[in-house]
Amino acid sequence: MTAGKIILTTTTSFGKESPGLVERLQNHGFQVLHNPLARKLTAAELAGFLTEYRPVGLLAGTEPITRPVLEAARDFLKVISRVGVGWDNVDHTAAAELGILVYRTPGVLTHAVAELTLGLILAALRLIPWCHQLIRQGEWRKPMGGLLHGKTVGIVGFGSIGQHVGKLAQAFGSTVVYYDPHPVAVPWAQFLSLAALMAQADIVTIHASGNQTIIGAAELQKIGKKGIILVNTARGGSVDETALYEALVDGRVGLACLDVFQNEPYRGPLCALDNVILTPHVGSYAREARQLMEETAVENLLRGLQKVGLI
Repeated sequence: MTAGKIILTTTTSFGKESPGLVERLQNHGFQVLHNPLARKLTAAELAGFLTEYRPVGLLAGTEPITRPVLEAARDFLKVISRVGVGWDNVDHTAAAELGILVYRTPGVLTHAVAELTLGLILAALRLIPWCHQLIRQGEWRKPMGGLLHGKTVGIVGFGSIGQHVGKLAQAFGSTVVYYDPHPVAVPWAQFLSLAALMAQADIVTIHASGNQTIIGAAELQKIGKKGIILVNTARGGSVDETALYEALVDGRVGLACLDVFQNEPYRGPLCALDNVILTPHVGSYAREARQLMEETAVENLLRGLQKVGLI
């Protein structure tokens, strides 16, 4: 390895849909090393790989990039480019103090995450996974589902993804309400407090950023329509999984659709419940979106490396 010329990628699938990106980095004189564990890294694992490989650039996933991690890399790491929209997993204050540039790829996942959300909602309403399983088991039974038309869809977090989900739901004939700390005036959706949203919604879908718990035991107690559908395609920590489990068991939540989890890969108690749909954090896994996201992340990385004089 040539010291000072290494790029480390930590996402589990970087370059699989855009193999030319690795070649592009190599053409700039960089050696590209991939996450050897092929899963989300812990902070300690990331610090270990950074210390071992000493990369100047990091194409980062959702692993925690904490102050201790950054301090361990202060002598060599110059640029972090998040392959994704969120960057709350990065300690920005520490990065700024250490002179490490941080980039992300806003806007590239709006359609991918919103369409996955809609797909999960429709699958839950029409019981598609259960119908599929019944036929595979040799049973010809017809579970009764419901319509998205006429439902009240509550959106928690009303940024670009949340708004796009709202537009898709409205196109199906739903009433759209939302909660966000920074209300946005749109004629087709009504702002509510989080408590009022939980009381009124038939479907609650989360699209908020940050690591804080938004839907916990207290919020789940405020459910007004027993048997709601709860969807989370945002952050695993947004929902208290223990409280959700209890709400699924007692029927306050009729169905939960989860693409993100507090700890991934997820192998927790929700797997044992029949009224959940679980997907393995595939919100960005639409080929078109993934290609755009990785291309933008590489552009950001090269821009940063040029800024610090390494290109």
